[in-house]
Amino acid sequence: MFRNQLACAVLGVSLVCGCNGGSKPAKQASQSAKPASETDSSSNTAAVEPVLEPVPSQSEPGDSDFPRGAEAFATLVKAAENNDADTWAKAESKLQELGAQATAALSERLNDTNPVARELAAMFLAQIGPEASSAAPGLLKLLSDESSFARVNSAAALSTFDGYSEQVTPVLIELLTDADDSVRLTAVTSLRNVGPEAAKAVAGLAKSLGDSNPQIRAAAAQTLGDIGPAAVKLVPTLRRMGTDSDEAVVTAAADAIRRIADATRDQTSLATPASATE
Repeated sequence: MFRNQLACAVLGVSLVCGCNGGSKPAKQASQSAKPASETDSSSNTAAVEPVLEPVPSQSEPGDSDFPRGAEAFATLVKAAENNDADTWAKAESKLQELGAQATAALSERLNDTNPVARELAAMFLAQIGPEASSAAPGLLKLLSDESSFARVNSAAALSTFDGYSEQVTPVLIELLTDADDSVRLTAVTSLRNVGPEAAKAVAGLAKSLGDSNPQIRAAAAQTLGDIGPAAVKLVPTLRRMGTDSDEAVVTAAADAIRRIADATRDQTSLATPASATE
């Protein structure tokens, strides 16, 4: 079965679906997932800042939402398998129109025997974000899926829900070294959503700073900037990145250094007794 290459970046995470053993990195933060025939294969080295608003719900909840979502998703999967860009775009538009009302239909496909369906269902649930939290039980099961794309998209989705940071952080750390660029990029950016748990990923992110893909190097620097004081030991590495061949990486590293310094100074100030400053 042909498995098409797809990439998507939303809600602070870049989301991916596998194809032929690999997938391309998200072209830019606002790009929706598209078949490879519609995606420029050239490298985009712009600083990664994949943040979009959740897809709005355009319809009121109702009995018609499930069949509409199920039909649109079935069409989407078929389009992915057939590398049919036009059909993909139409089905994607229908799912985005439904927004959170597609959650039930997508959740049902998390148990599909077709890995493409599982990967895509998790990807679109992550695109919906917190409003799709009812899908958490199915997404938790996918954290141990055989497909790294299904695992990373499930972790990405769960990272946008409250209360799942401890479950998803180890998965994201493991996927920082995946063979596929898009999986690694998704893991790096999703760690921005897990709060204090992200401090556990500092060692893994240190390796990501040396990734062959400049998008991932830049994203790793930005994530470390979000982590703050717990990443202070990597400031020397970030400083050395000032000579990186990619301008976006240089910018991201400098910004991370500034934010780590600011957060560390604020933390020290809060920890200092008032009498000690008088």
